[in-house]
Amino acid sequence: MRSRDANEAKGRPRRGGRTVVRLDTAALWKRLAVLNRSQNWLAREVGISPGYLSMLVNEGRAPSGRIRRRMQKTLGMENFHDLFRLEDRDDQH
Repeated sequence: MRSRDANEAKGRPRRGGRTVVRLDTAALWKRLAVLNRSQNWLAREVGISPGYLSMLVNEGRAPSGRIRRRMQKTLGMENFHDLFRLEDRDDQH
């Protein structure tokens, strides 16, 4: 079985399209307000730079699984979909 067929059999999208995880910024701001914490605090707690967190907030980058788990734990949010959203992207290159 070719790798593309194997990926499709496992429910993964074809290479032409992919799913990207994005930070739900409205949920983030709401949670930070409830906790009375800042974006800089979150960056320190998660172990990333404030600049990298800014890129995540402004959708310049997609958070890795490790960063997503750290953010959820730090913010006390167990449900993935309360803090992140999935975005289908087609490769247009």
